[in-house]
Order: sequence, then C-alpha cells, then structure tokens
Amino acid sequence: MKIKSILLTLCLCAFAFAGPHSDSCVKNLVDQLKQAEYDKAFDAILDNSPFIMGTSNVANIKMQYTAAFRNIEAQYGKPIGFQILGSKTLGTMERTGYLIQCEKSAWMLEVYEYNNPESKKQYIVGFKIIGDDEAFNRYGV
Repeated sequence: MKIKSILLTLCLCAFAFAGPHSDSCVKNLVDQLKQAEYDKAFDAILDNSPFIMGTSNVANIKMQYTAAFRNIEAQYGKPIGFQILGSKTLGTMERTGYLIQCEKSAWMLEVYEYNNPESKKQYIVGFKIIGDDEAFNRYGV
C-alpha cells in the first residue's frame, strides 16, 4: 500500500508544474492572432524561450510562421478560442496538443515544453502545426 501511495505522489509531482505555462503561451498566441498580429503571435508562443532565441535562424522561422498564420486565417477564419487535446510527459519534457478553434474550422498545434527541475521554470522548446491524421493518432480515442 505504501508503494502505491509513493508512486501516486511521484506521479502528481511530475504534473505539478507542467502545463500552465504552455497554456498561457497558447492563450497569448490566440489573442495575437485574433488581432492579426502574426509576428507577435510567434513571439507569444515562444515567450522568450532561451532555447529557441539562442538559435541563429529565429528570424527565418518567424517569417515562415508569420506566413503560415496568415494562410491559416485565410482558410479557417479568425480564431475564437482553443482547447487542450491532451498531454504526454516524458521526464522533464511535455508535449501538449491544442485545438485552435476558428470561425470556419479548426487547426491543431503541438507545443513542446521543458520543465527545468532546478529552477522550476518552464520553457517552450518547440512547437509545430500538425495535421488532422497526426492529431487523431496522438490524441484521439
């Protein structure tokens, strides 16, 4: 019985600081996309992540996502909200899928977050727009 309670406690500790940071970043992304501020939407999802900002090609990636966000809005309409599809934790890394709800349809986004065990800070280390098949395979029942 003690082993079960210890395992449950460890499991709860693993999720104690995971998630809210990426949820906040996605909320900020959606808010910026509602205002058609595509370059600010890219900045909002990254939230000054030291991992991403340390790469040499951030400007190119930002330009690509700015164009992608414009194309998505043209196809799906303005975003009206989001919901979490699911999360998967592997050590200190967490992958969370989000459904971005728009006026005409919806699209999916995956966010990869590092939960630093020493500083207890969370950092977005990557994100990508995913297709329907990939989303259903990872988050569907």
